[in-house]
Amino acid sequence: MEDHEDELVLRVRAVLAEAGFEESAPGEEGVHLIRHARGVLIGWLPVQVTRPEQVAPRDIADPADHDVLRHAFMLAATSALQSAGFVVDPRDDQGLLVLDPEQTSAP
Repeated sequence: MEDHEDELVLRVRAVLAEAGFEESAPGEEGVHLIRHARGVLIGWLPVQVTRPEQVAPRDIADPADHDVLRHAFMLAATSALQSAGFVVDPRDDQGLLVLDPEQTSAP
């Protein structure tokens, strides 16, 4: 079972990387993959957004913007994963639970 678990995480990681989302190191901001009993849980910690003032207003790094960025990330990640054949279960503020299509298909 452990080999299958590792394979699922690798497949999810590859799909996300192809979509432009690179996994962050543990404890850092960004995309995180956590093995879950039913699949792979994807979480996202916002990266501090800093831009020159002439490009964006000063409050771009306002924590209120993180909800919008999180929602956009979740939509993009869900689309990429579903296109690759995965079943994606949104988990409120916890992120996305990606289920293995081989485990969720009807017999």
